[in-house]
Amino acid sequence: MKKFLMLLSVFYGLTTTAQAMKLDTALINEMLTILNEESLHDVDNAKLITDGLQILTDFDKRFTVSKGPDRIYVYHNGKITAVLPFATDDNLKIWSENIADTLNAAAKISPEIAVHDYELPDLLMKKMTQSLDKYSHYYSKFDYVPEDERNIFHHTFGDRMIDNILYLRVGIFNKQTAMQIERALRENPKAEGVILDLRGNSGGILNEALKTADFFTDNEIITFTAGRNGAHKHYYTSSDECIFKKPLVILVDGNTASAAEVIAAGLQEQSRAKLVGTRTFGKGTIQNVTKMTNGGQLVLTGEQFFTPSGKIIHEKGVMPDICTEYDAHDECSPQPRADKDEDISTALELLVE
Repeated sequence: MKKFLMLLSVFYGLTTTAQAMKLDTALINEMLTILNEESLHDVDNAKLITDGLQILTDFDKRFTVSKGPDRIYVYHNGKITAVLPFATDDNLKIWSENIADTLNAAAKISPEIAVHDYELPDLLMKKMTQSLDKYSHYYSKFDYVPEDERNIFHHTFGDRMIDNILYLRVGIFNKQTAMQIERALRENPKAEGVILDLRGNSGGILNEALKTADFFTDNEIITFTAGRNGAHKHYYTSSDECIFKKPLVILVDGNTASAAEVIAAGLQEQSRAKLVGTRTFGKGTIQNVTKMTNGGQLVLTGEQFFTPSGKIIHEKGVMPDICTEYDAHDECSPQPRADKDEDISTALELLVE
């Protein structure tokens, strides 16, 4: 098919003898396709590409990029050097060709850009991905470091009896968390209640958090996930392996996030636990990792968590049943309270009344 929207580019000023690397149009098209098809968020390709092309300014301040009503303008020394018309129906192939042409042409007139031409694809994809949300990232094959065991196994668990109440402190859900909680529960069969302290818990391994919910519930929906516009729902239900059916209080605060707030919300909505503390952080999205053909890794927000009743957790957080700190506006805002013993006292009062 004939290319119906042509890149209009006329470059001014000095030329350089530097030989710019020809950008791989297929790689750019691969990135745009993944972002458009798998991102949790609706994608505005014109904005995405405008943000990505800011790499020109990063390397050479004589370049500026701006988005108009129907096209993107690239300026060099205050003069228009390239115009990218918006692709009809967001034709990603045309967008990709225009981006590649623009970056290659810029490298021909700017020594500062030419010397970094090998970096341009990776840097373009970094900026485009980061413009979607703060949790999405692109890592080139040179800077991506997989999660290693040191980040998973550090010790963040403690348990003790307070009178006849079992207190469990979980700083993060790692590969040993569920095993440690089960051990503590089985070693203290006479406990009349449990305080599960998730203050300061940033999440960790979702499966370990869900296993924890198994110990306190029987066949209950704990959470479900869905993609853009509610597509691809997946429900997470507890097993029938409940080993503790007595009262449960969960401590939360403004640093309780991700998997930790997901199970706190689920146990709260299933009337299995009371929540004490402050509103949680509100990090309720899932980042999926895709390996690209150039060896890079795309970490992209593709789904989000919901409470059993369908409430959104992301950017809203989970409200406790008993708030222990209000802000200046008399709201239960996400305050950190990991070092406040008063919250433990409040939980104990709930369990012994």
